[in-house]
Amino acid sequence: MTEHNQKIDASRNWLLPLALLAGLSWALVIAMVIGLDLARGPNLLSPLHLIFHGMALVTGIITFFPLEKRLDLPGLTVEGALGSWLLLVTIAIIPAPTGTLLDPPDMPVYALMIFAVFLLVSAIVRPVIAALSRRWLALKAWARDNRRARREAYEIGLFAAMTLALAALRALDPIKLIALALMLVLVEIIFLSLVGVESAT
Repeated sequence: MTEHNQKIDASRNWLLPLALLAGLSWALVIAMVIGLDLARGPNLLSPLHLIFHGMALVTGIITFFPLEKRLDLPGLTVEGALGSWLLLVTIAIIPAPTGTLLDPPDMPVYALMIFAVFLLVSAIVRPVIAALSRRWLALKAWARDNRRARREAYEIGLFAAMTLALAALRALDPIKLIALALMLVLVEIIFLSLVGVESAT
């Protein structure tokens, strides 16, 4: 028990500096997005753009890596870093679309943004689901079921991505949002009734 507590204390010692570093990194990246016109640069592979790419990627890594290690959520760092990098690049560098999702010139931009939102939202909510499950669910097998946490995070990410897709189609309204949410809830109920649990390793 003492060795276990020492490991927990050691992890907390490096988690706090990483959290502070992640906050600073996000502030710098957002300042670059707001303060620099990266979309009109003469060379999208200029040193400034490469610095932005590197900072965006590193920001995602140092944000999600501590959560992955702390909560034992395999793959969280890859999904979170890729999603945040894609979304930041799409916002900062790629010109904003002017048409709808079905307009051929704007379709790749929307597709990239929708994919980035799916990854990033899933990565953000997955640690929340895992932490709340372990705190509030009485059945330990359910509380530490990483597969369920990952699936529910993907469902929330899919909801966010489909909401963005509907907005890009100029077809977003409350009725469609409610129907989409109910559909995903129904899917999760079916999964919970048919699929077993997978404990954290």
